[in-house]
Amino acid sequence: MSSPPKTSESELKKLNPKKEEEGFQVTSNLSNYRGGKNLRFGPASRTNFKRRGDTNRVRTTKYTIINYIPKSLLLQFKRAANVYFLVITILTSMPFSPKSPESMIGTFAFVLLVTMIKEGYEDWQRYKQDREVNHKEAMVFDYDTQDFEFIPWKDLEEGDLVKLNKDEPIPADLLLICSSNTDSGLAFVDTMNLDGETNLKERISIEDFKDYSLAEVSRLDGHVDYELPNENLVKWNGKVTIEAKNIQKACKLPQLMLRGSVLKNTQFCYGVVVYSGHDTKIMKNAKKPPSKSSNVLKKMNFLLYSVFAFQAVLCLSFAVASIVWQNSNADKHSYLGEMDIDPGNFIIKALTFWVAYSHLIPISLYVALEILKIAQAVLINWDRDLYYQPLDRRATARTSDLIEELGQVEFIFSDKTGTLTCNVMEFKKCSIHGHIYGDHPEYPLKSPKTINGDKSAYKVLQSAGRETTEKTLIYDFFGLLAVCHTVVPDKNETTQELQYQASSPDELALVEGAAQMGFRFISRTSETLTVDIMGEIIVWDVLNELPFNSARKRMSVIVRHPKTKQIILMTKGADNVMMPLLKNSQMEQDAVQNHIDDFAREGLRTLAMAQKVIPEEEYSEWKKQFVKLNLSTSDDKDESLDLLYAELELELNLVGASAIEDKLQEHVPRTIKNLMDANIRVWVLTGDKQETAIEIGKSCQLIDERMELAILSSPNQEVLRSKIERYLTSFRRDPHAEHSILPPKQLAIVIDGPTLVWALHEEVARDFLELGLIANSCICCRVSPLQKSLVVKLAKDHGNWITLAVGDGANDVSMIHEAHLGIGIMGKEGTQAVRASDYAIAQFKFLEKLLLVHGRWGYRRVCWFICYYFYKNITVVFTEFFFAIVSGFSGQIYFVEWLPMMYNAFWTSWPCLFTYTFEQDVDAKNSVQHPEIY
Repeated sequence: MSSPPKTSESELKKLNPKKEEEGFQVTSNLSNYRGGKNLRFGPASRTNFKRRGDTNRVRTTKYTIINYIPKSLLLQFKRAANVYFLVITILTSMPFSPKSPESMIGTFAFVLLVTMIKEGYEDWQRYKQDREVNHKEAMVFDYDTQDFEFIPWKDLEEGDLVKLNKDEPIPADLLLICSSNTDSGLAFVDTMNLDGETNLKERISIEDFKDYSLAEVSRLDGHVDYELPNENLVKWNGKVTIEAKNIQKACKLPQLMLRGSVLKNTQFCYGVVVYSGHDTKIMKNAKKPPSKSSNVLKKMNFLLYSVFAFQAVLCLSFAVASIVWQNSNADKHSYLGEMDIDPGNFIIKALTFWVAYSHLIPISLYVALEILKIAQAVLINWDRDLYYQPLDRRATARTSDLIEELGQVEFIFSDKTGTLTCNVMEFKKCSIHGHIYGDHPEYPLKSPKTINGDKSAYKVLQSAGRETTEKTLIYDFFGLLAVCHTVVPDKNETTQELQYQASSPDELALVEGAAQMGFRFISRTSETLTVDIMGEIIVWDVLNELPFNSARKRMSVIVRHPKTKQIILMTKGADNVMMPLLKNSQMEQDAVQNHIDDFAREGLRTLAMAQKVIPEEEYSEWKKQFVKLNLSTSDDKDESLDLLYAELELELNLVGASAIEDKLQEHVPRTIKNLMDANIRVWVLTGDKQETAIEIGKSCQLIDERMELAILSSPNQEVLRSKIERYLTSFRRDPHAEHSILPPKQLAIVIDGPTLVWALHEEVARDFLELGLIANSCICCRVSPLQKSLVVKLAKDHGNWITLAVGDGANDVSMIHEAHLGIGIMGKEGTQAVRASDYAIAQFKFLEKLLLVHGRWGYRRVCWFICYYFYKNITVVFTEFFFAIVSGFSGQIYFVEWLPMMYNAFWTSWPCLFTYTFEQDVDAKNSVQHPEIY
């Protein structure tokens, strides 16, 4: 077989656009390791080693015993209101004050003390968690005694040789030397606490050391050159050198075991500490989410400033009135002792009135408002209607600061997979050699040797006679599904049944679908992969894995056929990426593309599969480039590897296409309909094909037969602009119409990722958003995580709308952070979205009650509470106001000092607080049944 023609670098870059680092930042990337770290390990550097202590200690607390009081007070006085009351407290202590200072000092100190106690309690909880973690014990090799000893995590140092046993958490970032799996060198880790993903990750020992015993490991003496500490969780480069053995090996992310992970499915492993304490990846990524404040709070602050301005005008006016009164009446009232008119008197009088009317601004407003919001958050946490029994999960208000925002949402931006759907994938159909299998079920859906209950593919495989193209392709298709993946098998210790751990539900569904057809994946090592093909055990040699990423949108494996000894490249990926790589005739490509489009119109998720035989000479040349590039330390190493992979993934032979079903969650259509009836615009942002996205939109009632479907996908920006202008002309509301609340016709928008790039350009963005406002719904398909956040930002930047983003995976974190409100779904893609969110729910259907009931109640309660709080204080001050008129503007107070304090603190605050904690103008049932009152 001849070598495929070479493709130019520019063409390869089109196939592999530069990868975006989605959701991660990189502070340092090594260039020939200059400025990186150089770490020595082994007996030469660790014999007679004296520990410094606390080198691996982590601290997440805000305060220490020494700085608690000054730092807490400093943070308190960053609030303008507290500065105001500090000034008032000082003025109250002046001789001209009409009030005694004790009452004001006591009240202000109480407010500060309550807030300090709250922050101190929260910090004490963090301290206890830190202490528990820091005092866990790790097994560290002592080169003096030649044995392991237990030391606290906090005392671990870079260069320590650590032993981990199964199910133990990893105490620091370790370079994996070897594991109990001596044949493969593999170790498996659960990274749930680090990246939120539930699947097990594969870690690979350094090739030369994978079968070393403890004695051999303890004699290793060398050094590691590697990157400076940084946040990057997707890339890491280093180089291990053992001078005595003349060994120099590149190490990458698969050799790095990160703190926060847990060792799984591996009896034990040995590793060298390379990052400790706050240099570890988990601590580098432990950044606070962006600070969010509600619109109501901003308006309240504006109201405070307005009241302050009114108070200033009032005090200055009364000071002038006092001087005028003195000028006119001082001689009649000589006993007052104010015969002399001093210019300084004006300032004293103004300050006197300021102190007298200081409770015009309620001192306890912030504290009382925080108590009210915490109570609303507790009510959400305790709501049984938001409890999901199958997963034993309840709704969680992760912040109480944004309760009122839930009642003002006008835009919802939702992910699809795992958010609207169950994220439980089932292999439903496939297209092979122009035939669709899985269309005619005649057996139960999960029956062996069937696809969705259809046994026709298996019958072709079992048919006697000569080999046909169709029979060969069916065999190749399911063989590819059983081999081309990153699934990890695990045997259940109780039932001894084989279970699969997969990086995504799609991949798991494909492997399980192949197993159902008789192509059962059994086990893997770093060099082999074993498959039971209809009773015959076949062991494939795995030469290379070309991993999936968001830019490539495909993955490949290079294997050696166990019988023919041919080198085969197997590839699977998105059809829009795979089709340009095929060498099949246009007729064959069109046939499978039609089937893929049909699958998509049924709402199924699709992938295309292809493979080719690689000549030995071509693979040898490619392998040399791969090894050289793999050992390099250049900044663009990953991009260069993507280009190298693309050189091989050309001139492929089409094998077939798969279709996977991901069912909608319960009550999703009803929830979306109710939210839209509440005049909330719902946009779905998904990575699926356009046809799949449209069908899902119809299923969940984002699109119905009354709506005109505007497909904005365009080949260039000018075509897009003309489409938007045409729809705007047709659907734009008439401002002079008597009833112009809704457009005369209903519209649904569909746009794909490449077109969205143009739609977000400044010259088109405003018109695109206007069309989105006119439309009832919008579906953006084939979008990246970055584009999701940019769409949310578009809505935020061009209006005062409250935006809400809801998602379940790590790829939704950027839009959750960007939106005013972030909702995390506790799904199957881990907990990263939940950890980034403001509120967490188990199912999309719970969004209905969260917004229409708790959101509306919270918004009304907070707003009425703030209005009442100002009202009651203004009422008291205006009594003083009228008293000033009849008391010669003297600045004396009408009420005895403690009465306004009791009035504010007890007689009005607590009844107000309890009333607005539970007040309901409409009950929960009617709030859901009549969403238009939202």
